[in-house]
Amino acid sequence: MGTKHQRFVSIPDAIEEIKTTLLMQSEFKKREELEPILRQLEDLQIRKDTIKVHPLDFVSRDGLWIKYQGSEKFYYGIDLVEFFLDLLSSKSAETISKVYSEIEWVKSSVAKHPKTGVTGLLVETEMEKFKCVQCGHCCLELSGAYQTSVPDSDVARWEREQRFDILEWVISFGGINEIWISPRTGEYVNRCPWLRKLPKQNKYICRIHETKPEHCQNFPKSKRHALDNCCKGFPTE
Repeated sequence: MGTKHQRFVSIPDAIEEIKTTLLMQSEFKKREELEPILRQLEDLQIRKDTIKVHPLDFVSRDGLWIKYQGSEKFYYGIDLVEFFLDLLSSKSAETISKVYSEIEWVKSSVAKHPKTGVTGLLVETEMEKFKCVQCGHCCLELSGAYQTSVPDSDVARWEREQRFDILEWVISFGGINEIWISPRTGEYVNRCPWLRKLPKQNKYICRIHETKPEHCQNFPKSKRHALDNCCKGFPTE
């Protein structure tokens, strides 16, 4: 399995990683995960609820009523995450480390950067345990496993390589490069168009492996990212 993989994460980056992980969760999961942590962070009056926030809403929202600084408000979705992160940002590095470990499902401890001396977190990522088994799951279910856009560097590389077959699946507007939009329908696809199943095997290959998007090359971004997406390349404990 090799040496344990560790990395230093600054406090702002740790907060941002927590945010990214939480935003990937459903409203219900956000509520269920954050409610006990919020109670640990602060002496708050909290109650769960599922309500229609606006009279014309077609769906009910899973969230928390939170009484804070004398007023009570219903938080759900992104607003609940932002409230939580604002509260967390005011806490000590030790508290942030504890919350990071709980949300990212890894061990972390407060440490100073060996070169700059800046206080942050030393994280045992456990990424040394990951090994792609070509299950194809991350490409069969794109919604949770990938980003819907790519950086300009990916597009520039495809242009240099004259990969017009790839570029026809990309739409760029407003400085954003949206990918895997069907050139036939103009709609996002649920399955990666470059995924192919190997004959008589339960394995898949990427037809653009040598030039696939940067975020595909870096999948999974973390242990939790892998497990949240049922990645078979990361062993469950």
